[in-house]
Amino acid sequence: MFATLPLAVVFAFAVGQQETRKAQPKPTTTESAKALEEFKADAAQYVIRLDSRPKDKLTLSDESLLHWGNAVRTGEDGAVFVWLLDGRPEVIGSVFTYRLPTAIRRKHEFHSLAAGPLVAEYKGSRVWAPKTAGVTFKPLSDAPEPAGTARQRLSQMKALARDFSGRMTDYEGEQTELRLISQPLLRYEPKNQPTIDGTLFSFAVGNDPEVILLLEARRDKGETAWHYGLARYHYVELKVSYKDKEVWQVPALPKDISMIEMGEKKYQDSIYTTFHTLTTPIKPAP
Repeated sequence: MFATLPLAVVFAFAVGQQETRKAQPKPTTTESAKALEEFKADAAQYVIRLDSRPKDKLTLSDESLLHWGNAVRTGEDGAVFVWLLDGRPEVIGSVFTYRLPTAIRRKHEFHSLAAGPLVAEYKGSRVWAPKTAGVTFKPLSDAPEPAGTARQRLSQMKALARDFSGRMTDYEGEQTELRLISQPLLRYEPKNQPTIDGTLFSFAVGNDPEVILLLEARRDKGETAWHYGLARYHYVELKVSYKDKEVWQVPALPKDISMIEMGEKKYQDSIYTTFHTLTTPIKPAP
């Protein structure tokens, strides 16, 4: 279908998530609920395993962590999911759609949160296999010692998250300050791991996540301290600062990542990937 589309539509496919700033019609409540069920069904088709524990299948979260929309960027509508092992998130992913004049395109997006390589299969076919750890954790040396209760630690994590700020720069050089969503995407207390408590926060445009912040209370040699990690959730340039000092930056990925179809080898071994899975033609109005 792609080869037969008009040039203007082909160009829109190429820049996918990035180019359109005109607001799109909002889906109705019924359409939104149906879309969310379809997103959940897509996510449930994945089988993901860590290389370090190949016999153990990661567990998909029972529900999406967030149903988000971005009306000013090609009418995007999506949901965020996590896959866990022993209570710790190892993969974060989104299933979402964006609208073109003649079609709705569906994409999947992933970032590894694991400490090493993993393999993801969709309906029995390998579609993603990052070769390295997904996130590098660093200590927050000026943070207070993790509190003794879960409730107190959650308050600490929310306060720590507010000391971070994020920014994205698109391919045209336009900069956008990202908004910290104060409510964590996920709270987790893993079993039998150095991490005793953790949260996933997001920096977003509207409520569309662009950067993921992980905060974890980790125990090492009898002492417990706060650590943080960051993960990209878009392919443009992203930067994060802590107390106004830049602590993390990832450059924009090549534009062709916006064109990838499921099953293509390119970017299949990257810790972040995104690819198209479905194109649904829009019927012209009678």
